[in-house]
Parts: sequence; structure tokens; C-alpha cells
Amino acid sequence: MKYTILLLSMLLLAASCKQDKPGAADQTTDDAQTTRTALAGYWIAMDFCSRANQYGSVLGAMNNAHIPYAYAYEFDPNKPDSVICYNGFETWLLPVAIDKDTIEVKGAGQGKSIYLMYQSKGNKEITSFDGTQGSVKMDRYVKSKAEVTNGYAAFTAALNHNLFGGILLPIGSRDTVIFAPDGFILKWKTYNKYNVCTGGDCFVAEEAMDVITLSDNNKPGSEKMYGFKYNGTNDTLTFYNLVNTKPDEKFAYEIKGPAFKFRRVPPQF
Repeated sequence: MKYTILLLSMLLLAASCKQDKPGAADQTTDDAQTTRTALAGYWIAMDFCSRANQYGSVLGAMNNAHIPYAYAYEFDPNKPDSVICYNGFETWLLPVAIDKDTIEVKGAGQGKSIYLMYQSKGNKEITSFDGTQGSVKMDRYVKSKAEVTNGYAAFTAALNHNLFGGILLPIGSRDTVIFAPDGFILKWKTYNKYNVCTGGDCFVAEEAMDVITLSDNNKPGSEKMYGFKYNGTNDTLTFYNLVNTKPDEKFAYEIKGPAFKFRRVPPQF
């Protein structure tokens, strides 16, 4: 952590220094424009998605590390001095200042900035340094290749792949099922859409279990929430019935036993 804070301090000092050499201002402007061009698109919190894969759980990813300030950042060439931030239930715009490969996201929290360090060579990733809530937290972001219309959809595509990637076989059936990254379910007669809870009021089971909403887009009003949980080796997935025992209370849902169970099918080579 001391190394992280020292690194951040050095980066901030470098960003604040002004060069007096002839032409330095023009070069800085050119560097910033190059960075803006490279940033255009959706950047998703890949460390968080990787943790969700490890634990088979959104709650596990949250509780065993931290929730990133934003699940995704969107850099729009038409808004060169701003960034669009996404989390599980909100979208907001913040001003940015770019100095070469350093992006300052201003006013992120507690009157403080978040600093995004763009790696312009190699893997071309962004490392976020967030000190708005006390100790500095780091998160890795990668540019999404998903063909979607907003940053949150780009993030959920990566999250869905990490949670449900591969082929699943319903217990008691010979017909395999695929939970595609775009939120569609392929080859399952019961439901054909899903949406994983990543924040807000959809965590109706609170800390007890992750929540997923299943639906059939051919049947209006078919949406139903289930709890979901993997076994210890992440090769068996169970959906649990959730029953609202007190309709007037927001989180009065109880887990009432398994509804569906799937076994992950090993890849065939």
C-alpha cells in the first residue's frame, strides 16, 4: 500500500508540473488529444469481473475486495472534457482533465478526484487510483469489444461471461443451455432472458444470496427473481425460489428451496 500511495503521489506531482520549454504547451495538447482518441469507447472494471468469476458471485466480488467507483467509464469524442460513469443503477457525468496518459476525474467524491492512468503501450489498460473514500483503491479497466449502446451493457456482458460462461446442463435433462453474455438464454424452454443484480434494491435477499431475474420476452410480465449460488468448485449452479413474505417491506424475501439446478459441461476438445 505504501508503494501504491508513493506511486500515486509521484504521478500527481508529475501531472501538476509545467514545462517552460518552447513548444511544450503544444506538445501537451497533442498528447492529450492522442489520449482522447485512444480512450473513445467503454472501459469496464475487469478486476471486479474476474473476482466474480473466482467466487461465482457478485456479492463475493464485493465482499472479498471492494466495489469499484464505477463499473464502467465511457469516453465520448463528442464530450472531450467529460467522462460518463456507470454503476448498477445510476449514470452520471463528471469533468476530466487529461495530461498525456493521466486522466483526472474531477469531483468524484468528498471533493476529491480519481486518477486514471492509461497504459498506451502493450495491453492498453487503465488503472484507476481512487482515494475518495480514505485508503487508495486500485482497479483495472479494459476497453470493451461488445457491440452495445452504453457502458453498463458493456460491463454486464463481461460480468455475465465470467459468471455463466460455457455450457450448462439442467439436472435431469439431456438438453444443454447457454447463458449468453448479452443476457439471452439459449435452448432453454423455461426462460430466454436473464439479468443479474449488481447493485441497488434488487438485492432482495440482502447478503444471503445473489439475485438474478429470469423472464421470457415473449410473455409480458413473466419476470421473476431467483437467488443463485454455485457450489464450492463452481461446477454446479442452483437457482433458488425467493418468496416475498411481507409485501410492504423491501427486503422481506426468504429463500424457499431450489427451483433449478445446472451442471457445467466441460469443454470438448
